[in-house]
Amino acid sequence: MGLFSFLFGGKYPSTKSYENKCLQHEAEYKRYQDFAKSSDLARYSELKTLVESSDFKAKVNKLKNERFADTEAAKKENEYKALASSADIKSYLNIEKKVEPKLQSALSSQNYATYVELKSEVESPEFIAKTRAKDFKKSIEFQTLKRYQKAAKSSEVKFINKTQPSQAYRNYLATKSGSRLARYEELGQYLASSEFKSFKAEMTDKKRFEKSEECRLLKEFEKLSKSKDLVWYNKCTAAHTFADLAKWKMTFQDEFDGGQLDSSKWTFGYYWGQALMNGVYSLDKEKQAFEKNNARVYNSELTLSTVKGMTRGKAWQIPQGFVDKDFDYSSACINTGASFRQKYGRFDFKVKFDFSKPLTHNIWLAGEKSMPQINIANYGTLKSKQIETSVITKDGNQETILDGADFSSGYYILSLLWTPEKMVWSVNGVEAFTIRKNVPQEPMYIVLSSNLTQDAPKLTNSSMVLDWVRVYTWQE
Repeated sequence: MGLFSFLFGGKYPSTKSYENKCLQHEAEYKRYQDFAKSSDLARYSELKTLVESSDFKAKVNKLKNERFADTEAAKKENEYKALASSADIKSYLNIEKKVEPKLQSALSSQNYATYVELKSEVESPEFIAKTRAKDFKKSIEFQTLKRYQKAAKSSEVKFINKTQPSQAYRNYLATKSGSRLARYEELGQYLASSEFKSFKAEMTDKKRFEKSEECRLLKEFEKLSKSKDLVWYNKCTAAHTFADLAKWKMTFQDEFDGGQLDSSKWTFGYYWGQALMNGVYSLDKEKQAFEKNNARVYNSELTLSTVKGMTRGKAWQIPQGFVDKDFDYSSACINTGASFRQKYGRFDFKVKFDFSKPLTHNIWLAGEKSMPQINIANYGTLKSKQIETSVITKDGNQETILDGADFSSGYYILSLLWTPEKMVWSVNGVEAFTIRKNVPQEPMYIVLSSNLTQDAPKLTNSSMVLDWVRVYTWQE
């Protein structure tokens, strides 16, 4: 069976070691399921998707390999440096720094104002004509001329008259209104911005990648990738370690933890006794009656006892039908016919038997009719180390004997795997018998019973004890 595919020495492992292996396997599966829901795995999956994306890889490649010299910002910086070293810009900057302030100061001086005010007057034909008069020196015009000449000889006016007509200053004015200076100043503002300075500092930092968010995310991903839990989880996932457990869904379970038999799960006697007459009956050849007191739940165990002692009950006899009858023995039978039926799946029983031949302790599956019938275990008619198993159908019987252990020595876990194509019996996880023909194809219910078909003079008290019953179906 898939779930219990452990390797043990001997034909069957001990029930304790087998169950411990199962519990350990289930605990590991619980750990696997818990990690599957963990924030660590969610973060790892999120980061894995991110770091394996083409966009993220492109960012990492850019961070590792892109140089500042290859950027648009570097091109602007180089353009700025070229403009700054050009003759026209250098001349402009020199005049702007050293000449223009002095020129503006001179242009705002009183001497220049006087010079400008009087220049048009003293250069007019009328004024020039008056300078030829004999008494010119005594005239008001003479005083005006002297004021003009004084202003014209001032350092301010001389500087203005020397500078403004010069070729260098004309070039300065042309540059000032040109596009090259505008571009130079635009680039200068960009290079002085915090945006550029920050970008250049980042791009020229030798530890640029190490300081990036992408590097931090890669380190986080690498750390998570190497965590013991994730390595274990990925290893289990790759090996499909828990595929057996993952495919099974429990559909029926009774651990017998209550103080009495759970009537919502189990009906006492044969199913048809309750269905037809709301009572309990025995079959014609059976030597025992079924009494409810013989099915007891105590200390998390179900005990079906067979006891020697006179009792009265109903029996099915042909042709009379149900008749009252005296019995020398009482026993127990319970079934899930009214509460649970299943076609296919896995049926597990942890059980121990008393060996009291000819009493048989039986674990079997039944349907609506007498056939098919699946006998998971019939114990007691042969030897203490033998269990009879069989499938009874209208097309014939298939049966075998399971041996290799003293089944009266303590608990064993008996399992039946039932699929549309086959039925596999296992003892403590070891496959013991398989059939592939005439596999029943209808829902069936569980029956647990102890039966006598012949007298047993030496029998006083014998029991079948179940620690639990568990049934599963596979899920896609």
